[in-house]
Amino acid sequence: MAISLFRKTKQTEEHVTTFLMNIMQAGYLLLQVLENYMEKGVNKKFIALKNHISTLEGENDDLRRQTELNLYKHMLLPDMRSDIIDLLEACDKIINKYESDVILWSVEKPQLPKAIHTALKEMTCTDLSCVGSLVGAVKSFFAGFPVDNEIQNVYNLEHQVDLMAFHLKEAVFADKRLSLAHQLQLKDFIYSLEKISDMAEDAADKLKVMVAKHTL
Repeated sequence: MAISLFRKTKQTEEHVTTFLMNIMQAGYLLLQVLENYMEKGVNKKFIALKNHISTLEGENDDLRRQTELNLYKHMLLPDMRSDIIDLLEACDKIINKYESDVILWSVEKPQLPKAIHTALKEMTCTDLSCVGSLVGAVKSFFAGFPVDNEIQNVYNLEHQVDLMAFHLKEAVFADKRLSLAHQLQLKDFIYSLEKISDMAEDAADKLKVMVAKHTL
């Protein structure tokens, strides 16, 4: 029977659960921001969604710090404490990325050609699936369940995002109607979304090392 790593303190378990749920929720909001931006640009809904992501990001910073404090305060898992902290910080970078992306969009206001709207949305959905697999793997790990399949799924989805990003950039630079400055801006926009799956992969790598180091 699987046993939660945080069975000694319910509060820490709840903090980690909320932390992971916030990452998922912020991802769904990011997709809504993108869809809204492609249709209507920076409007009241965009700002409201952006602010919601920022609220979740701030909450996750507090949850991560409190979890780290509890690990030391309650002398939890001393052999793997530093690894857990590194893993949570790697996951936290993902929601930080969501926030920084939408802030940048609101400032730069890039013009996204309709020809790439569908591909951008599909790539973002694959990004979020990649993050979802990571969150599932982390939850499984803390619950004492195997994580190999979920980690492998993170890797597979990250590779899919790489291919999608390549084709998007290829389409952008093949469109001679776009100025070079516009093409370069779009390239950066695509890369920024592509980076989300890279961060999920980095966190999955840390989790994979943790599994190898610690027998639960």
